[in-house]
Amino acid sequence: MFRALVNSTCALFTKPLGPLGQSSRGMANKLKSHSGAKKRFFPTANGNYKRWQVGLRHLNSGLSPERTNRLSRTVFVDNTQKRMLRKALPYSCSK
Repeated sequence: MFRALVNSTCALFTKPLGPLGQSSRGMANKLKSHSGAKKRFFPTANGNYKRWQVGLRHLNSGLSPERTNRLSRTVFVDNTQKRMLRKALPYSCSK
């Protein structure tokens, strides 16, 4: 008798989980990061993103040494790209 009463009350207080287990517990969905942006852009501590310069992989035998040295450095993205990257990489920077 007591065991049947305990089992019935436990069934009243437990909620069935949804297909992923998140919706019935009140959790928000997770955002996915863009895979290509994860590989190409790196967040800095002050909210900017670093990236490599383009144009150094091939067909650069005619370039001057100054230009190849300049292209080998990393640069920061501009504000337009930063706005796009905040959507593509939602968990990378808090700023």
